[in-house]
Amino acid sequence: MFCVPALMVAQVSLASVEDAEADIRGIVEQFRVSIINQDTEVFSSLFLNEDIPFVAVFSKEMLAKKRIDKPDYPAIIDFSDFGSPVKMLSGDETQEEKMSNIKVHTDGYLASVHFDYKDYEGGQQRSYGTELWSLIKVGGDWKITSVTFSVTELESWESSTK
Repeated sequence: MFCVPALMVAQVSLASVEDAEADIRGIVEQFRVSIINQDTEVFSSLFLNEDIPFVAVFSKEMLAKKRIDKPDYPAIIDFSDFGSPVKMLSGDETQEEKMSNIKVHTDGYLASVHFDYKDYEGGQQRSYGTELWSLIKVGGDWKITSVTFSVTELESWESSTK
């Protein structure tokens, strides 16, 4: 007799976690599309606030190349030190972030998203890496509370920007 209510609770809980995962995957898609469309309003709405950590860690390969010209090139940059994440959408060139291997972990209240990405500007791939988001559910909406990502710039991109 005790198994039936426990099984029902487990099924309801599983359904809410599956719903949360689908909602979070929707946030990932909104993020991707807002970059393409340079939709600053949608992009901004995805974050808990404008001051979230937005931290890049650079690959050893990239650092070695950067430090040839600039020996003190940092291994890590918190882009939130330069203002709101929405500033990333400024510029004349088209931008796109292609994501793959998306993994979502959630209990329905707290979540993490981990994926591989390729970053494009003006139709040319400029970098790649992995990205990790932390999210929380606030008033029925998922909000990104931090973004951490690794970066390796492609040589073709580096040479085209010199």
